Amino acid sequence: MPELMPELMTELTLDLAYSPSHFATDFEATLTRQAAAGHALRARHQPMALSYGDDPAACLHLFIPPGEGPWPLMVFIHGGYWQELDHTATDFLAEHYMERGMAFASIGYGLAPTTTIDTMIAQCVQGLEAAYHALEDNGGTWSITLGGHSAGAQLAYWVAVSGKVPIDKLVLVSGVYDLTPLVDTYVNKPLGLTQTQAQALSPQFGELAKLPPSQIVIAENDPPTFHQQGHNFIALLRAANVQAELVELPGCDHFDVLEYL
Repeated sequence: MPELMPELMTELTLDLAYSPSHFATDFEATLTRQAAAGHALRARHQPMALSYGDDPAACLHLFIPPGEGPWPLMVFIHGGYWQELDHTATDFLAEHYMERGMAFASIGYGLAPTTTIDTMIAQCVQGLEAAYHALEDNGGTWSITLGGHSAGAQLAYWVAVSGKVPIDKLVLVSGVYDLTPLVDTYVNKPLGLTQTQAQALSPQFGELAKLPPSQIVIAENDPPTFHQQGHNFIALLRAANVQAELVELPGCDHFDVLEYL
């Protein structure tokens, strides 16, 4: 895939290049459908609600399948460019994992501009710890998969390398692994990142060798910039001797890709 050069783009073009909704069929309908599915699931199968810290957004839902544990645990961090959505946005995924005999935790965190990305990372680490300990107290867990979508993929990377709770597998979906191109886009207005800060927060420039086996997922109709970021990142993972699998899912976009996992 040809290298894109943000320095040669106009601000409008760069904004569009990093606007997943511009490449999606009907992202609002997708988010509405997913929210409704999550609401319906909570009505049928009430999750355990947990909070961590003082921020009301630092909370999670833990869905535990019927029967006796221990269970494998999927912990998932939502996207929204660090400024939108909450943990309930990914609740709908729990049904698919429970059908496979897995517990599922949807992790929440504070949003920009009131919360920095560093604080979001710390909150997500706390969320993972809270989910793990709650499941240990309610049947136990024998493996942990950590997932994240879009901005949540960036957060999931930093949670994984923190080492606070051992992760057996990392699943990063339609992620942003180099934040530096975002500095000159609309995305950065509530974030207020400098180039130095953006680089320091970018998984691409982090300690990749610390990662567990990883799966990098890209939707067919993700923006080309997201395709480029995913391909660049998996090449770096493999160069760091991380067991890494690239999965390119056909027929979906940045928002409905979670329904194809």
